Parts: sequence; C-alpha cells; structure tokens
Amino acid sequence: MNRREIIKQLGVVPIAGSLMASETMFGSALGTTGPLASGPYSAGQSIFESIGVDTIINCRGTFTILGGSTERPEVLKAMEAATGYFVQYDELAFGIGRRLAELTKAPWGMVSSGCAAGMKHVTAACVTGGNPEKLIRIPHLEGFEKNEVIIPRSSRNVYDQAIRNIGVKVIMVETPEELERAINSRTAMIYIMTGRDNETGRPLSP
Repeated sequence: MNRREIIKQLGVVPIAGSLMASETMFGSALGTTGPLASGPYSAGQSIFESIGVDTIINCRGTFTILGGSTERPEVLKAMEAATGYFVQYDELAFGIGRRLAELTKAPWGMVSSGCAAGMKHVTAACVTGGNPEKLIRIPHLEGFEKNEVIIPRSSRNVYDQAIRNIGVKVIMVETPEELERAINSRTAMIYIMTGRDNETGRPLSP
C-alpha cells in the first residue's frame, strides 16, 4: 500500500474552498490563471494556501499523515514560551520524560514527531538496551543479543516499516501458542496494536 492509497482510506473531506483553489490553479471562469501560491504570505491569508496546500476537514481523528492534531491554547502558549531559548537536547528529553512520568504515572515518557517515529525510537531502545555504542550501529545488528520483534498477523500495518527499518527480524504469530513458542532470548520486543482483533474473546485478547 502506497502513500496515496493510505490517504484515500483516511476519510477526509476537502473544504468548499478547495474547489475554488483548484479552479484558480488551472484557470477559472473568472479568467484567472497561474499557481495558487503567488507572492509572499500576508496577514489574514491561510499559511497553507500561501504555499498551494489545501486544508481539509478531518473525519478520522489524530493521524500523523493529517498533521497530527490541532494544538490546544495551553500547548501554543508553552511553545511560545520556549522559543526564545537554546537547550541541550539530551537534558530536554530527560526533563520531558520525567515530567510525563509524573503526569501519567508511567515509568517514563517520550514525545515523538509522529507515530512512525515513536515506533522506531521504542524499537531502537528495546534492541540496544540504552547502549549508545549499539545505537550507532543500527540497522546493522550483527552480534546483537536481541534482534527479533514478534508481531501478530492482525497487528501488521503500513506503519510497521518503522520497526523493520531498525534492522530487526520480524516474527509473525497468530495464536497464543505461537506467541509463547516465539519468545526466546533474541526477542527484543512484542508489538501488538489495539483494535477489534484484540477485543475480549479474540485469540490474542488481554
């Protein structure tokens, strides 16, 4: 499945202005022609329209390919407060992880640039165990103690390339018995998506 097919399945609806934009781009009854983006961005203009990009009505929810999500006012305020400073990123990641752990009561937290990036970071962490010398060897995992990721067939999706990019061997299973047999000393991670295939009563339900 390519990127265009993914977009088709996301169920997004172009806003009414998109039709107008298309007419402007290719020549309309008004006699205007030329690209949608013409000249520098001006106040009051859509920042996306200024570069020839249509906005859409999101009918699915939070998806990386749709721009993630719109930001809450509190988030925008925090972003603005952070823009005037330089920080060391290792310290920033540590501080954010600690704060997210406090808020969520989880052992730790991480902010990624999207779903695929998050999956890749987590897989790398499980494969390397936090060893920076191993981290720089990815995706060449020769000699790594843990280089396998178990994924139920029902959890395979267009984003699991982010896991495979780390260089791991994917072990696919379908039943609890296959899952149990697949776990061994080389298992770095088990990746299971939530959804209908994992609801109560299904073979790999919690």
